[in-house]
Formats: sequence, C-alpha cells, structure tokens
Amino acid sequence: MKRASSAIALRVAIVIATALSLWLTSTRLRLSADLTPLFPNRGDAAALARYARVFGSGELALVLVRGDSPDAVEAAARDVATGLAGKASVVRVLDRAPEVRGVDPTRAWIWAGPRARERLAAALTPEGMRARLADTRAMLLAPGASGVEEWLAKDPLRLAAMPWEERSELGAGVRTRADGAFVADDGRARLVVVQARGNAFDGVAAAAFVDEAEAELARAAAVQAALGARVTLELTGGHAIARATERMLRRDLTLTSVLSLVLASLAFVLTFRRARALVAVLPPLALGTLWTTGLAAAWGEPLSVLSIAFAAVVVGVGVDTGVHVYAALLDGRRRGLSPSEAARHARKETWRPTLTAAIVAGLAFGSLALSQLDALGQLGILCGLGEVLTAIAILAVTPEIGALLERGTPPRARDPRVLAWIASLTATKRRAAIALVVCALPLVMLAIVGAPRVSDAIVAIRPRGLAPLVVQDEVYARFGGRTGQWIVLEVDADEARARERADAVAEAVDRQVAAHDIESYDALSTYAPATRTQEARLAARDALDLPHLRPALAAALREGGFDLDACAPALDAFVHPSHDLASTGLAPREGTPQDDALTWVAVRHLARDHDETIVATFVDPTGDPVRDARALDSIRAADPGAMVTGYPHLEHALRAALAHDLPRIALVAFVIAAIALRTAFKSMRDVVLALAVVAVEIGLLALAMRVFDLRWHAYDALVVPVLIGITLDESMFLLHAAGRSKEALRAQGPLVSATALTTASGFAALLVCRFNGLVDVGAVGALGVIAGLAASLVVVPAGLRVLARAPAPRD
Repeated sequence: MKRASSAIALRVAIVIATALSLWLTSTRLRLSADLTPLFPNRGDAAALARYARVFGSGELALVLVRGDSPDAVEAAARDVATGLAGKASVVRVLDRAPEVRGVDPTRAWIWAGPRARERLAAALTPEGMRARLADTRAMLLAPGASGVEEWLAKDPLRLAAMPWEERSELGAGVRTRADGAFVADDGRARLVVVQARGNAFDGVAAAAFVDEAEAELARAAAVQAALGARVTLELTGGHAIARATERMLRRDLTLTSVLSLVLASLAFVLTFRRARALVAVLPPLALGTLWTTGLAAAWGEPLSVLSIAFAAVVVGVGVDTGVHVYAALLDGRRRGLSPSEAARHARKETWRPTLTAAIVAGLAFGSLALSQLDALGQLGILCGLGEVLTAIAILAVTPEIGALLERGTPPRARDPRVLAWIASLTATKRRAAIALVVCALPLVMLAIVGAPRVSDAIVAIRPRGLAPLVVQDEVYARFGGRTGQWIVLEVDADEARARERADAVAEAVDRQVAAHDIESYDALSTYAPATRTQEARLAARDALDLPHLRPALAAALREGGFDLDACAPALDAFVHPSHDLASTGLAPREGTPQDDALTWVAVRHLARDHDETIVATFVDPTGDPVRDARALDSIRAADPGAMVTGYPHLEHALRAALAHDLPRIALVAFVIAAIALRTAFKSMRDVVLALAVVAVEIGLLALAMRVFDLRWHAYDALVVPVLIGITLDESMFLLHAAGRSKEALRAQGPLVSATALTTASGFAALLVCRFNGLVDVGAVGALGVIAGLAASLVVVPAGLRVLARAPAPRD
C-alpha cells in the first residue's frame, strides 16, 4: 500500500512539474539574439559590449548598388532610397554626407581639425587665394552653376567647405566623394546609407529591418530587371550581420539538436539491439529538457543564442543515464524477475551511481559560471540543471515504461571482443603497471611539445562567410575603409566634459593621420565640437589676423576677374570675423523635419547611459603594429581616461579570457569532482583513480589537438568541464561495479562504451555546422570523449590491480 502511494505521488509530481514547465515555457521563455553576452565581461570587451548596447540604434546599414551602367545604378539607388524611406523600421535614408553651406566663412575654423586649420591658413596666403579662386571660377562656369552663385559670392575661397574636403566619412570607414555622394567605380557602384530603427543587437529590431529591407531590395531588383538593367542590390551593416548570424546559429543549433538525437539514439539501439529501448528513454529525456527550460523561463533572463545549445548537449549526455537504467532493467529480467520487480531492481541498483554521476557532471557544467563570458556561464548552469533533471526523469519514468515493454524474453548479454582484448592488457599486475606507464606518456609528451595553440579568430562574434560580411568587404574595397576599426569611448557624468575629451582625442587622431599612423577617422568634433573646442579654434583663426588680410583677398578677387561688389559680403566678413559659436545640440531643431541632416551624427556618436554621457570616435588603424602602437599612445596621451575598444581588441580579450578562464574552470571542476567522488566512495584509492583517468584524458586530448592542429578558442573552454563530468561518470560506474563483483565490472564495460559513444555522437553532430566555432567545439568534444573512454577502460582496471592489497578479480 505504501509503495502504491509513493508511485501515485511520484506520477502526480511529474504531471505537475511538466504542466508548470509547459506553462512557463510557453508564456515566459525569452530568446535573445543579443551577442554581447559572448563578450568577456570586463576590460575593453566590456566597453565594446556597452557600446553595442547603447549605440546599437545608431548602427548604419549600407545598401551596395552595382551595375554596368552608371545611370541604371543611380536610378536603382534612388528607387531603393525612396522605398526604404517609407518603411516602419527605417529612421532616415542618406545618399550623401551632410553638407554645410551658407556658413559665414570666418566660422569655418569651428569645425576644423589640425590638418584643416593648416589648409585654411595656406588658403589665406596670396598663392593659396589665387589657387582657390581659380577652382571657384571653374565651378561658376560649369553647367548648372546658377544654384551656387549666391553661396560662392559670400565665400569665394570656399573656406566653409574646407573642414570636410579631405575627410568626410562614415563610422564604418566609408569615405565620400568631394560633393558628399557615396559613389565609386566611375558611377558603377553606389551606396545608400540607412539608419535602421532599433538596436542592431536586438533580434526583433534586426529582423524587422532586415525583412523589410530585403523585400524592398527584391522589389527594386525586379523593377530594374524588367527595364533590362543589370543591377545588383546587397545589404550589409550591423543589423544585417546580426540577423544573418542569428539565422546561421539557429540553423546550426536546430540541425545539431536533431542530429545529436538521431546519432545518440542509433548508438543506444546498437547497444541493446532493440529499438523499443528508445521508447523508454526518449520521453523522460524530453521531460528533463522541458523541466530545465521551464526553470530557465522562471529565471526571467532571456536565453542567449549560445545557451539554446544546451538541448543538444543534454541529449548527448542525458542518454547515458538511460543506458545504465535500461541495462539494469534487462539484467533483472534475465534473473527471472517480473517486469515490475525488474523496474524496482533497476531503480534500486542505479539510482545512487546515476544521481552521483549526474550531480558531478552538473557541478562540472556549473563551473562555467566562473567564465568571463556570461553566455558560457548561462550555458553551463542550464546544462548542469538539465543533466540532473534528466537523470531524475529517467530514473522515475524509464523503469515504468521498460516494465511495459519488456514482458517477453530479454536479449542475451553481449560480451564484445574488443573489450575482452582491452581487459587482457591489465590481466596481470605487471601488465597493469606497464599500461599505467603508457597512459602517462601523453602527459610527458605534452610537457615537451607544449599545450595546444590559441586561435586568433573571433568565434561567434564576426563569423566569416556570412553574406553581409562579404558585402561589407566589397564596400571597403570600393569606397575605402577596412575591417578592424577601433572605437574610442569617452564616458563622463558631465556631457560637456565628455565632448571636450572626445574633441581632444579627435585632434590627436587627426595629427596621426597626417603622420600616416592612422588611415582615417570619424568624430563628433567634425560636425558638433564642444564649446571650449570652438573657442580654441576661433582663437587660432584670430591669430591669423583676418582684417589685415582683406586687401590681399580683394587683390586676388580682382586678379581672378571677380566682381568686388558681388563679393562684398566675403570682404566684410574678413573685416568683422564672427565669434558666434555653433550650437552644440544635436537633437532635431524645432520647426525642422525629423530627418535633419545632423541628427544621424547624434545617434552615431553621442548617447546617454543611466547618468553618464558616452561619446564614440571611430578610428581606422593601419594594421602595422608599430604605427598602431604610436596611435594608441597618442590617443591615451590626449585623454588618459579614454577607452579604446573594437573587434580587434575583442579578439585579444577573448584570448586573454581563455588563458584566464580555462585553467581556473578546469581546476574548479576538478576540485568539485574530487569532493563529490570522496563523498560517493569510501576509498581514497577510487577517488585517485577517477581523477587519474581525467588527467590522462586531458593529456590525450591536448596531444591530439597538437597532432591535428586544432586550436583553443574562447568557446572550446566549455568542453573541458563537460569532459571532466562525462569521464568521471564513466569511471564512477566502473569503480562502483568493481566494488561489487568481477562480473559487474565486466558488465559495465559495454555500457560505459555505449554512454561514451552516445555523448561523442552529440558532439560529432556539431561537425555539420556552418559555424566554424561550433565545428571546433564538436571536434574537440568528440576527441575528448573517446580519449576519456580509452582512459577509463585502461586506467581503472589497471589501477585497481596495481593498488589492490589482494589479488584483484580478473577482468
């Protein structure tokens, strides 16, 4: 009666937990396409994550329009610009950089950096005036020049345009033509610049923009095709890259989850030679995964893209418990127990080692919470919970289903020949000692050749091969710029001070461009310098003494054939140079349209985050280590508090995070495992042997990585605690069996092999990914599991025989 009540209570608890998990998963689970949790959470990488979060709404999208005919390209670009301007996901569309006209020429210094101030000073020499006026005369004689006559009369030297003549560009490094248009290849390539609504790292916003933009590009391409024009339209930029990355990861993760289940199921069926075993294992495996997902939903934090992979990992590892439980059920049936008695026998015989192994593996997974990468910590916690909950589900449900399935004659126990051959390697104490020495050789060799090398590539941040990244490279090739841009951030509670610091950096960077230590840059100072910066630049202008240069300007105008009366405003401006400062506000002015030209500058460079102002300056380094070092020194000398970040710095941060996290996580997982093992086993000998298996496994894996030239990257770190947990699982079952009888030890060999194969299948499923980072994880994981299996099957029996006080049972 008591047993029946317990069974009923168990079933009720399962139903309640499942129903609650379904409700939580369907109503509260949130998936995030934000990739910043993949950044290290400290240093330059944390600054980049903050920039992405705060400035993501200012990320510019680029439409690259290419064709054989400049006219067709221009027509297609205008069509796309018009179409995109009306989309709900688009804030504004630009076909050229903001243009400044009608400005008092004596105020040009307000926007002039060091190089522009030098050009302005040169333009005020007699030779400079004659050269500038000759170009102005050519402009006035050109067809269609009537629209610029009034402007040129006020500024015949075109001083107001000089601050932008040599360095007007976008934050992506894309430079403009002299008239501000984004045109290259003699008109056969054009850019349409789009400010998309929402943050590029917000999956919903990125999807909304990309879906609308792709539909618009398809429409425009169809129109051009109907006209017989050969034009291509391609999209790139932060939103497009984030959307493509999310699509790729979701495709990879969905495919690998299914493939992991198929391969693990195949290995499971081959172990038992009866497909019905899957019916007993897969439902509780799904239950454990569902319970874990429900807990994640109750947690409230959205799941990162990487954390979605926990299902594939849990499937591969979770099948292990099913292997041992179902094997115990079949063993009970072979002993003549009834189906219900066999179910109780299976649960009684396996609950302790199974739960102990699951807890050890779960704690090993949980050690990932120590990582500097928040996404890895979340993944580790989810996998750890999933491992324990799946084990509980299998222990609760699999015996009950198995009792219904195994009413007939059970299959004969199998005794694989390969395991018998492996056992012969440790059949005597002498052989066992030799086997242990051989197992230690990989550790010795590793000490000689060194640890696996660290990868230089960013993983899961800027994956290569994505269509938007290919388009981005095409943009750089045709319009200037390069990958590897630096982002210089100024953070200050006072907005004026933050902008002054950013201006100081821009001045320093401008000088480094002249010294060829920096390719180019894009700064807020170009369009909206701080008040003190404007005052300093006007002081530099006043040092040139413009009133005394009026006669020289008048003489140059007469010599160039200009009407002095028409140019009187320009001459008067030299007599009374303006000291009016430009507005430092960048929000749309009252009475102006929302697409005011300078508003895009605000979202690109200036933001508020809580109580702080952040100003961003974009710098394109040369890529030469010596010059880059000088450029960094110059930036830090201009403002010691400046934070220099960007994807090149992220690569460095990921390598540093790997060097910091990998030994620490592995050590913590090792210590946790040792404590758990000491709790599970009374004998210190068994604890030492289990840890020795892990050491041999890691040595074999590291050596294999050296041989196959597999390199560590930041996300391979997740494999280490996983492998520790998996291998300890295998060792614990072997040691637990060895403490009972020699037959039990022999019986566990095939089961341990089966669990390793199912887990290796889960990792091997990652090899079909298009994402190279996951392929690496799969290769390292599969190699590590096989290495752990080999170490377990040799080290455990060999160690037991060598350390045995009495003759050890023959294997």
